[in-house]
Amino acid sequence: MIKLMILLFCGFVLDYALQDEFMKKYKCQNNFVLFLHCCIWSFGLGIALLYLGLFALWKVGMLLAGHFLMDYWKCRGLYKKWPLKTVKGAWGIETKEPKISDWGSYYIDQVFHIIQIGLCLL
Repeated sequence: MIKLMILLFCGFVLDYALQDEFMKKYKCQNNFVLFLHCCIWSFGLGIALLYLGLFALWKVGMLLAGHFLMDYWKCRGLYKKWPLKTVKGAWGIETKEPKISDWGSYYIDQVFHIIQIGLCLL
């Protein structure tokens, strides 16, 4: 349990506290900046895994690829394309709106990252 707490703490620090304004602004506009953000997160967790005696190269690769895919999905607003719900607007006109809000996408993103960290305990 203590190893999970250490990894979660490191994950949150690496994902938020070490992310400067430049990275926050441009990771959603530039894939290279997004990749650098994901490298900082996954390699930082790799160092924590090494310290805890849990290091394996596949874990760092899984963290890097998973973080990149999930943040790409979140940054590009792909959650807005699926799933959609039908909403009746003014005058009974039906429109399609995303079921997941912008805040909802952050929750999904963080749950996915927590699952990734949990997989590192295997």
